Amino acid sequence: MGWNKVCRADSREKPGPLRMPLALGIGTGLIYLAFLAPGISNIDGLSMLTVAESLVVNHNLTVPADIGMLGRDGNSYSKLYPLLSLLAVPFVAAGVALSHLLGLPSHDLAAIFALMLPALLTAGTTSLVALLALRLGSTTEGAWLAALSFALGTIALVYARTFFAEPLLAFLTAGSLYLVLGGTVREVIGAGVFVGLAVLAKPAGVIVGPILSAYLLAKRRPLRIAAVPVFATGIALMLFAGYNYMRFGNPLSFGQPWSFRVAAIPEGVLGLLLSPGRGLLWYCPAVILFIVGLRAAVRSKPLEALMPVILFIGYLMLHSYWTTWTGGWSWGPRFLLPALPGLSALTGMLDKNWRKGLLILTVIGFFVNAPTLISFYERYYAEANEQGISQQALLWSPKYAPLMQAWGTAYRQLKDAVESDVRELSHRTHTPGGTVANSRALRVVAVWWWVLPVAGIPRWIGIAVALLLLATGLWVMSKGAASCREEAVHST
Repeated sequence: MGWNKVCRADSREKPGPLRMPLALGIGTGLIYLAFLAPGISNIDGLSMLTVAESLVVNHNLTVPADIGMLGRDGNSYSKLYPLLSLLAVPFVAAGVALSHLLGLPSHDLAAIFALMLPALLTAGTTSLVALLALRLGSTTEGAWLAALSFALGTIALVYARTFFAEPLLAFLTAGSLYLVLGGTVREVIGAGVFVGLAVLAKPAGVIVGPILSAYLLAKRRPLRIAAVPVFATGIALMLFAGYNYMRFGNPLSFGQPWSFRVAAIPEGVLGLLLSPGRGLLWYCPAVILFIVGLRAAVRSKPLEALMPVILFIGYLMLHSYWTTWTGGWSWGPRFLLPALPGLSALTGMLDKNWRKGLLILTVIGFFVNAPTLISFYERYYAEANEQGISQQALLWSPKYAPLMQAWGTAYRQLKDAVESDVRELSHRTHTPGGTVANSRALRVVAVWWWVLPVAGIPRWIGIAVALLLLATGLWVMSKGAASCREEAVHST
């Protein structure tokens, strides 16, 4: 009887509605690639990129001393997480090979090619948002709008152009949740694989396995099945500990300083949700409507509907407990990105009247985040640092909040780009966190085609390719919308 229920629940997702998530994923991926950044402008990203470069070029894990930490063998190693670097190896290898053909610095080409990975991961997460919404009981139209809102109206739009671990963790979190909610043994085992990889993507992924195992226990699944996610978490933790011991002689040597305090939780929660500098409310306004969608989802699937919220609370509390909940030079609540796909999926349950509100808030979210499509948000932090603006003001003062300054900062970066010779800038050493004047990344239009003259390629060729990617992406997404209309007609 239970198996028949699972089959009936899954049959709604085959084959027609699957066209829509696939179309959304392909379409958003093409749009993200059209706006691919011309380099990596943060230290964490450069550290993980350099690991991939070292694997390709030197066939080892060592990195330069200025972006690594001294290991037990006297070499320097990245203190960050291994999975993104490993997945980036094919992209970096392609960039290095092309650099040899063009006679360009391999590091620069490796960075641009590596940035394709988070763009594709975020596109995949967009598809998962739609699939999750369908699994929670959404119509295809509601799922399409929910996924579109995630892709274009949240900080996912920003971090698809960076080399942080969060886009990968978001993909793995959404994938594991989707598979567990499917309920079959094969899907639970697949979720276990995703859960293990989530820990290797970033240690914060440790919360996913126990939460999903608790859900399976609440569904009265056999213990051997319910234990799969938490077992996978344990295996991944042992692998991570071994990786750290191999490099540093200490299984707990990784990531940022371990500084956790209960007293930090209230400020962290308030900051990640409401502060002008990091607040989810301001940088991802459409996601707030998950509360309305949750009410509708709970009526038919109460436990399933609560799972995205529980994962969100888990990520929120974990990072609020950490004294550096701000995430350094970040755009919005970066640490909450892995929880956003689940919340966005819940907005797929909105009725037609609320969907208008979701669309409006998505447009607002796009306007807030769009300046980062043509400029690096780190530019504003560099300017603020030169002007002596405090971290407290950047977090809590509306006047100095990045979202209030983003368009002005983007204009200044574009102005500098027009007045600078990109070929001269390319010879400078890239130093994230430096001043605007000595930076090359912060004085270019932050899209890949702007730097083509360095390779002797006219910009108009790159612009034409970018426009083709953009137009094709929009066309594919429209085909997904058309499949929603077809499904609505067939269901009436």
